[in-house]
Amino acid sequence: MTSTFIFGEHDAVLVDAMMTVAEAEALDDWVALHNRNLETIYITHAHFDHFYGLRILLDRFPGARAITTPGAMKAMQMSFTPAVERLARQMFPGQIPTKLIAHEAYGGDTFTLEGYELQILQQGSTDSPDSTSLYVPSIGLIVAGDVVYNQCHMCVGDTTPEGRQNWIADLDGMAALNPSMVVAGHKKPGAPDSAVTIQETKRYLENFDRLKKTEAPDQELFDRMTTLYPRWVANQSWLMFGFPGA
Repeated sequence: MTSTFIFGEHDAVLVDAMMTVAEAEALDDWVALHNRNLETIYITHAHFDHFYGLRILLDRFPGARAITTPGAMKAMQMSFTPAVERLARQMFPGQIPTKLIAHEAYGGDTFTLEGYELQILQQGSTDSPDSTSLYVPSIGLIVAGDVVYNQCHMCVGDTTPEGRQNWIADLDGMAALNPSMVVAGHKKPGAPDSAVTIQETKRYLENFDRLKKTEAPDQELFDRMTTLYPRWVANQSWLMFGFPGA
């Protein structure tokens, strides 16, 4: 998972807030090292691994506002249900903050950092409903959330053929912005934050879609995808097929 810190001379914006106590505390310390006023924490989408750590960040930086789009906010409500919270605590025992808090639904398409515009790219259904990315035109940066993956197997288990085509169209729209840097929501440690990841993500979706249409057994599909991407990390079957019993 990634979090991205965008800062000016005095103020800053953080994109995504991690999940576990240890992750959020480490993120706290990293943000504090920059000695900036954290104005905004922007959450890209509804998967809890990107925002369960928010309470810890807001305890450290109480002046920050935590925002997301209304669509993402609606999709996030599932992550605050007892069943999903219980699942998260079972998956990561002792690592989920004791108190979880929601965000402010922000209806605008842009906000600013020291006078520079940050644009919210609303991208519909990718690996999550109502996904978004954040575009900073002044520096050619896209913080892509889970719309882009970087040398990391992708969460496609809950997608449909139509959803994957929508995702590909969103990637094409992102590429048309000609960014100089793209930060993926999930990445292989040390992988460069290159715009090439947009096309790599698109090819992964096309390959998965092509192999899925063969109606091969799950094990064969898994083996063929991992053969195509032998050096990509997070080689976990649930990413391709969803959680068992879900």
